[in-house]
Amino acid sequence: MLISLNAIKRYVNIPDSISNSDLMRLIGSRLVEVEGTESLAEKYQNIYIAKVVKCTDIEGTHLHLCEIDAGIRNAEFSTLESGLIQVVCGAPNVRAGILVAWLAPGAIVPSTFGTENFQLSVRKLRGYESYGMIAGPDELGFGNEHKYIAEIAPDLANPGDTFSSVFGLDDLIIDIENKSLTHRPDTFGIIGFAREVAGILGQKFDEPKIYQGDFRSQTEVFTRKNNELSIEITDSKLCPRYS
Repeated sequence: MLISLNAIKRYVNIPDSISNSDLMRLIGSRLVEVEGTESLAEKYQNIYIAKVVKCTDIEGTHLHLCEIDAGIRNAEFSTLESGLIQVVCGAPNVRAGILVAWLAPGAIVPSTFGTENFQLSVRKLRGYESYGMIAGPDELGFGNEHKYIAEIAPDLANPGDTFSSVFGLDDLIIDIENKSLTHRPDTFGIIGFAREVAGILGQKFDEPKIYQGDFRSQTEVFTRKNNELSIEITDSKLCPRYS
């Protein structure tokens, strides 16, 4: 079972004096065996939100020569008079005006993290220097789409923001051996697991709001007619009836 440390922290205040390794040791000795951890913060290091300002075709190829604005990161990587960063991109949906995930030189492509650890550098493509790359969902580890780059909604971020902070990836994923929790079904979810961590650390457990107050009023909220869901069967062969 995989548990997000950030999710646990929603319900438990973990003192700064307790390191992640100390916390894993305590969980391992008092609750359940920890098989390993994965640092998403490290996996998505050196990845920033950038805006494509200019995009032109490289003649005779499917490639595009882009100038991107990565906010405060421009000063470190720009070699252009415009102060922007030059990146070569082959995706058909790259164009001026969109926000993208830019992997700066030195970043490890997330989909290779922990295996090949493919690290980006400044490379020449068709005679043009490319500073890092604009990533697609597959390179970011979010799917198998490799033809297109990921487009980020403009209301989510600003150029220069770190990708991990925008999408809540400053996190540690805990891999636990759930066989040793078969007798503790109350710990099969985030809330129950967080309650146990609170007990181990002697910290207060912040109950979710739905656990607080009058349960009858909660029931009324979920059974009102205006909260009914509308169901539509789009494939009657696979699902002839919903009940």
